[in-house]
Amino acid sequence: MSSGSRKIVSAGLRGVLRRYDWVLDKQGTGRLLRFSVRRTSETRVLFYLSPQFSVDGAGSLTPSVRFQTRLRSGARLRSAEKAGLAELACELLLFVETFRMRPAVAMADAALAEKHFGKEGPQSLLRVTSACNQRCPFCFVPLTGRGADWADIEGKLEALARQPNFRGQLTISGGEPTLDPRLPRILEAARKRGFRRIGLQTNGALLSKSGFIKGLTELGVANYLVSFHSHKPQVYDRITATSGQYRRAVEGLVRLVRARGGGADFDVTVNVVVNAWNYRHLPGLADFLGGLGAGLPKNRRLEVYFSMMNEAGHLKVPTWAIDLGRAAPFLRRGVERCLRWGLRVSSFGGESGFPPCLLDDPQRHAMERALPQERVRYAEDFSEEAGLVGRAKHPACRRCPYDSRCLGVPAPYARLFGLGALRAPVDDSGRRSSAAGRAAECQERPAMEEPRSRALRASRNAPHRPRAKSPRATFDSPPIRGR
Repeated sequence: MSSGSRKIVSAGLRGVLRRYDWVLDKQGTGRLLRFSVRRTSETRVLFYLSPQFSVDGAGSLTPSVRFQTRLRSGARLRSAEKAGLAELACELLLFVETFRMRPAVAMADAALAEKHFGKEGPQSLLRVTSACNQRCPFCFVPLTGRGADWADIEGKLEALARQPNFRGQLTISGGEPTLDPRLPRILEAARKRGFRRIGLQTNGALLSKSGFIKGLTELGVANYLVSFHSHKPQVYDRITATSGQYRRAVEGLVRLVRARGGGADFDVTVNVVVNAWNYRHLPGLADFLGGLGAGLPKNRRLEVYFSMMNEAGHLKVPTWAIDLGRAAPFLRRGVERCLRWGLRVSSFGGESGFPPCLLDDPQRHAMERALPQERVRYAEDFSEEAGLVGRAKHPACRRCPYDSRCLGVPAPYARLFGLGALRAPVDDSGRRSSAAGRAAECQERPAMEEPRSRALRASRNAPHRPRAKSPRATFDSPPIRGR
């Protein structure tokens, strides 16, 4: 192994290099970073791997790295080595994404352009501010309280509009974009560059202002993605680290529902980040949201997106994470209640979605198209470096009919809880056949060990002791009861 690779080699990467008899070298830094690979028995480079950053390069806050492979002139890969390319690229993500996240703290004056993969394929997102009126501890955005420079916003809009396969779709996010007084101007600038369907990620508190929704809709907002994590005021305040915003957030949702009932042409999706504080309340939350639009035609009602804490959330507040085996029964009941009310449920399996195998009818809720799998590792143990970056699947997930349409779980989740909650469907139709079938599946693929940290396990099992109200109180360990 070369000296240039020792600083970046993890246990997983060592295994790939040993398996294919390769030697790895790092060359360059920043945007000029690349890796060269040669066989141990040769001195000439076999191929190069260069990380390609999506849209905004190393400044993006969310995973956006792919690797471009270039063979040396005259070199040929052996048939067995071709499979190693994807394995090698996946193992290198730990180093590359550590590099990628360093500039993220500079968001105070920079807009961040990102690409995501949703139910309709690749989607563009622009973060215009790092100011927010809430402090959800699992949020990965560095909140410095300032908006991006206008020139940078315009430059990123131009970059997004020049992307291949431009479809005219854009999501405006932050921070909290409704706090930015330039939001109408940003929407107008986006429309001038050809964006015809614009979404807005918001916590909805400012949508309670009279006329605010009407103005945004007239400027081109066609989809409101509203983060609303609990219908219980105390839990809402705990998750968002706020006091008094619950009523305004509910009023914002009510105004959106009324506007849709009055014929306004936009969609509303309620995003619920499932965590240890709210997972038991998901059925009740579904009833609450269903009641908001009970009098509307079914095609005008809300859509609900049940989402997981992402990689950064699991690393920042591991005591807020929840074992999917424990959360799945409440998640299933929440989905069932949504459908009973006529609410739409967003597809499972995407970047922030749950694996569809948690549901009784995964075929109904799985993504309709294949998702990029570059960041996914298939392994049984994520307790070491592999549990820091990327996505995780069990090797048995390869047999699942939804494998290509699912991104598994965040690797830090697998590091905490293992992958015992992931179970492939047990019959040809893609449905769960019976409780006995589930038990057999669990026996076939035993759960991994509980989290390695005794302190973390103790904090999860200890009774909750309320503290005095303060911004720091929101980071306390949630009161998780025994099974």
